[in-house]
Amino acid sequence: MKKVLIFSLSLILSSGALMAKSMEEMRKSSEDISIHTGSLTRSAATTQYQVSPPVPVLIKAIVHFFKLLFGANGDIEIANPCREVPQVEGTLADDKVEEQYTEGSTYTPLDPADLQEPAAVQQPQQYQQPHKPQQSPQAQQPQQPRQDQPGQAAADGADRSGKVPEDLKAKALVYFNAHSDQIKNKRYIGIVDFSAHSSKERFFILDMQSGGVHALHVAHGLGSDPDADGYATRFSNVPDSKASSLGFYLTGALYVGSHGKSMRLHGLSSTNSNALSRAVVVHESAYVKEARMRQGRSFGCLAVSTTEIRKVLNSLNGGALIYAGLSNSEF
Repeated sequence: MKKVLIFSLSLILSSGALMAKSMEEMRKSSEDISIHTGSLTRSAATTQYQVSPPVPVLIKAIVHFFKLLFGANGDIEIANPCREVPQVEGTLADDKVEEQYTEGSTYTPLDPADLQEPAAVQQPQQYQQPHKPQQSPQAQQPQQPRQDQPGQAAADGADRSGKVPEDLKAKALVYFNAHSDQIKNKRYIGIVDFSAHSSKERFFILDMQSGGVHALHVAHGLGSDPDADGYATRFSNVPDSKASSLGFYLTGALYVGSHGKSMRLHGLSSTNSNALSRAVVVHESAYVKEARMRQGRSFGCLAVSTTEIRKVLNSLNGGALIYAGLSNSEF
């Protein structure tokens, strides 16, 4: 009996010591709790305070945001700033036919003769009066012949000397010089500025020899402009996205497709690597005009007007570099 009492007493004493130790640890841990008042924001509607999310949560949110912004398969979405759509002279219909590409299939080759510019129609000579009136000495002085320099108005009266965005030009030249061994056509470089409204001339063909620039209109993808306001804000490398893709391209074979005169494009960047399989090409189109209009939307192709297709294909044929980017941005 005496042994039982001693055992019970020792058990009670040990339990009390454990409880005392536990209480001491709880007291110390409570003293270590610190609140940073800088992370408290007062609610406008109540007198309560809300604790801001810890830094790791914010970091995860930022990482998630950039994953959405630069997602897989080259998906890029650009926030469209508040800006007024330019005054245009009308809008054009969108593409209704999506071309398919099947590897190994044969396509009608494009005869180089079909790329020749049509000969200018000669105006009939006017009837000459047998006796011309006497002209003043000043009028008799011969006029100086006009020198057609790069950047002057074209024969149709339209100004094709659009200014290439300097940042896009610099990026294109850096890539051109670094990969010149892969580029067979070194005479011309194509540069597309998809940040501009579709009513603007935003496809630039740069002559590397003369420094001349030929500017023209080009369509962007329907998936890149879902609200049809003329601005491209979404870009994708995903099949069936019907969106344009940013990045560097190398021009490929010429052929006659469902849109007429066309040229294959090979994507050289991770953001446009599916260009060939998606049948993203350069082709002529009736929904693109050389006018101040909101151009029609393609299914991702660089569609140009029927009046400009010969110039584009003649210049960029045979392995030329094309860079599609956004001026004043990292792309």
